[in-house]
Amino acid sequence: LPRFRGRVVYHDNLQPPRPGSAGRRPLRVNDMLVELNRFLAAHAGYHVVAESGDMLFGGLELRLRGGLYLAQGYYASMGFGVPAALGAQIGTGVRPLVLTGDGAFQMTGPEVSHAPRHGLTPIVVLVNNGGWGIFRPVSPRQDLLEIPPWPYAELAQSWGGVGFVAETAAELSEALRAAHEVKEFVLIECRVAPDDLSPISRRYIRASVKKNKAAT
Repeated sequence: LPRFRGRVVYHDNLQPPRPGSAGRRPLRVNDMLVELNRFLAAHAGYHVVAESGDMLFGGLELRLRGGLYLAQGYYASMGFGVPAALGAQIGTGVRPLVLTGDGAFQMTGPEVSHAPRHGLTPIVVLVNNGGWGIFRPVSPRQDLLEIPPWPYAELAQSWGGVGFVAETAAELSEALRAAHEVKEFVLIECRVAPDDLSPISRRYIRASVKKNKAAT
């Protein structure tokens, strides 16, 4: 396929962190995206692969400097992120940064265990909200949206990679710094509240609910 080159105008939907809160306040998706933008600003040369679900919207907040951004919004089927990142690194040789939720990761995320034997080094940023978070604001059956907890960081280590857990913005910043230096694949588990979503997802859901109410 021909490479598309275009200029992107970014609209910042993220709230700046409060001074001095990075090491104390529980991590939010908004804070995670802020830290990822800081990381990408300091380290050029990454591609970004966004999973379906909340990260399909949250990934739109990331600011790339000449990198490739991959997402599959047309079908929005979950399970795209990790396998796509492996293929992207094989095809381009560029290290990918992967945004995924815990639900999608439990579908196809274990494919990252193939990374060591192929010499692949993705950085997987996993948002752990304990379930299918994108559906929680609209589903009448919350019990159907829960998923079993996995020890994600420990699994990464057992598959030949490196695992981190981040519960604050400061911990995420440190994990990203360390991940950049690591020569294996890395998984960073970002633990957030069950009802937390990216700013764009919140706006999209509010607009969809409003439109559906107007149509009835």
